Amino acid sequence: MKPLTSVVLVGRTNVGKSALFNRLTETTKALVSKTAGTTRDYNRAAVSWNSKTFELIDTGGVDIETLHHSIEALIKRRPVTGGDEIERAIIRQTKHALEHSGLVLMVIDTQAGLLPADRQLALILKKLGRPVLLVSNKADNMALRHQTSEGFTLGLGTPFGVSAINGSGSGDLLDEIAQRIKAPRGRKPAAPGADSIAVAVIGKPNVGKSSLVNQILGEERVIVSASPHTTREPQDTDLTYHDQPITLIDTAGLRRQKNAADTVEKMAVRKTLATIRQANVVLLVTDISQPLTVQDSRLARLVQDAKVGVIIVANKWDLLTEKTPTIDTTMIRLYQRFFPSFDFAPLAFVSAKTAKNVGKLLDLVVTVDANRRREVPAEKLEAVLKALVKKHRPAQAKGPRRPRLYQLQQTKTGPPVFTVTVGSEQSIHRSYLRFIKHQLRQAADFTGVPLTIDVKAEKN
Repeated sequence: MKPLTSVVLVGRTNVGKSALFNRLTETTKALVSKTAGTTRDYNRAAVSWNSKTFELIDTGGVDIETLHHSIEALIKRRPVTGGDEIERAIIRQTKHALEHSGLVLMVIDTQAGLLPADRQLALILKKLGRPVLLVSNKADNMALRHQTSEGFTLGLGTPFGVSAINGSGSGDLLDEIAQRIKAPRGRKPAAPGADSIAVAVIGKPNVGKSSLVNQILGEERVIVSASPHTTREPQDTDLTYHDQPITLIDTAGLRRQKNAADTVEKMAVRKTLATIRQANVVLLVTDISQPLTVQDSRLARLVQDAKVGVIIVANKWDLLTEKTPTIDTTMIRLYQRFFPSFDFAPLAFVSAKTAKNVGKLLDLVVTVDANRRREVPAEKLEAVLKALVKKHRPAQAKGPRRPRLYQLQQTKTGPPVFTVTVGSEQSIHRSYLRFIKHQLRQAADFTGVPLTIDVKAEKN
């Protein structure tokens, strides 16, 4: 299937590109705040309108000089140089987005009026040679809509007045986009997450999450930097692995809440927590070259509470200086002691820098997701129940009598939930519930998957 036509949002910082992206895509993927340059990575989503479907891309928050460098590098076919690491990464991403664009939306701020930076950007875009549509955002009422005529002086045609906040004018804008782009009719984007495995990549700042995502994808899809909290917004990337759709989500690095003083950072933390709860599988990324910390434990508890599939990733294997013949065994024991509640989770030693074992991660993801959806036949559960009672008599949590176990049923998948039925007013000790889980894991492959055992008492 051919890729969708790309429509790219550009503009000086804080003109509302991310809010407009959210409005046109009917999502809240882009993080919106009054802080200039909030968006660093680019967001993208499919939009279907008037029987046409295109991909809308919200570029990173860049100043005009940075955008100028992106376009110059594209026109002259030269590599990106100069600036700091994050700035070069943003320039490369913007260059890539513009290079494959079918239409560019230049966004200006109706309320602020035209600034010299807007005029400079218009001149730069004319050199690009791509179709450009001028969008005058923040035209939130009729009086402001009349002010959009100032945009004519940029020489980019009729400015389209819209309000990303209240949605006025967005339908007319989508009509114009659909008319201008070359896109096949009748193609609609698949329902988000319909068959896709949602994989959240989480970890404390600077453990190499974005580098790992880029290595998995084989392209610079997310910005990588040695600066903690480079990634602020969850970045969704759809891919297909052995005919299995996967949505890979790179999240902001989570540090202790009291240290997250910045408002934008707090918003990023909330989005990351929501992403964990909505994921099917979590890659919990750690830095094997550094001691594990309390923050790693805190993240593990968040994943445990979300009851999602989990793979522990020990990244930066290349930085280990003393690799003895028993280093693998030593590190496995260290991680098992540090994450005792994840004794069921696979542990992957990888290097995002050298690609060591990175290729195995997607195989693990597919396996863990299949285990999440596994159903154990009723006759097998009956055999498990008989075997565990025969092996160890049930212990009670309270009361004078040992419980009698009548039935073991699976009541849910994704993740699996089992219910054990006991006699009236009887209970089961927590240690025996752990024993039941252990027996279930021996009976069926639940690698990487948390199990829940509910207890139901028979009624008199």
